[in-house]
Amino acid sequence: MSMQALARFLTDQQLWIVGLSLFILMVVVRSLAERIRRRRSRAAGEGLSQAGEGLIATSVVGLLSLLIAFTFSLALARHELRRTLVVEEANAIGVAYMRAQLLKEPYRTDLSNVIVSYAQVRQVSGELTGPAQLAAQEHSEALQAPLWQRTAEAARMSDTPALANFLVQSVTRLIEVEGQRKAALAARIPQAVLVALMGFAVGVAGILGYVAAGAHAHRKRVSFVMFMLVTLAFLIILDLDRPGDGLITVSEANMSDMVRALPSFTVAGPGR
Repeated sequence: MSMQALARFLTDQQLWIVGLSLFILMVVVRSLAERIRRRRSRAAGEGLSQAGEGLIATSVVGLLSLLIAFTFSLALARHELRRTLVVEEANAIGVAYMRAQLLKEPYRTDLSNVIVSYAQVRQVSGELTGPAQLAAQEHSEALQAPLWQRTAEAARMSDTPALANFLVQSVTRLIEVEGQRKAALAARIPQAVLVALMGFAVGVAGILGYVAAGAHAHRKRVSFVMFMLVTLAFLIILDLDRPGDGLITVSEANMSDMVRALPSFTVAGPGR
């Protein structure tokens, strides 16, 4: 399997398949390394001494733990960024809608309707995945042109320069956050990092098998438990790195709440 094929396997395959494959690979490599150690020891007429090898095992396991911790921190930071941007976009939509209520007719109604339509599309976009999400994103980007046109027209016709300035700022911020969310969704942990982490985990399994050859059976069982924990940590990293897919997803509750709340911000009667 080439590096690119392995990288696609880690990023595109179902999580349970990736986890099962990693666990089995670690177990197999450990068993092979243990057999190699036994054969070499028999050929050399030496015993399976454990002297000084516990330090080696401790060192490589500690290094693997650090790599997992750093990668987990990177994945969690990107997940939190996506979650924060949902809140920021929902707030930006609410602010733009409320400021649009201060406009004169017909600009108030025209701009308010476009903002509501845009908010609904953005809500749906966040709840979808795959090609459906891409289609919803294209729809929201298509709505940005009429949104800006109505904003510019309303700002030019406004009798209050301060209101026009604030309105433009809120709408431009609304469009800006959409771009940031799109970039955050595309930002993934580099495939080379995931491949290297998997390779290091398998390598550690081999080292443990080699240095622990001849150990009691309970130590083998402990190593299998460690392999399960490493696999679980790896799957959590992958899940965090897959927005909208898996068990860990970014909640769209803030956007949904804002879409439902927009009608309550509507100002009845003629605007200023």
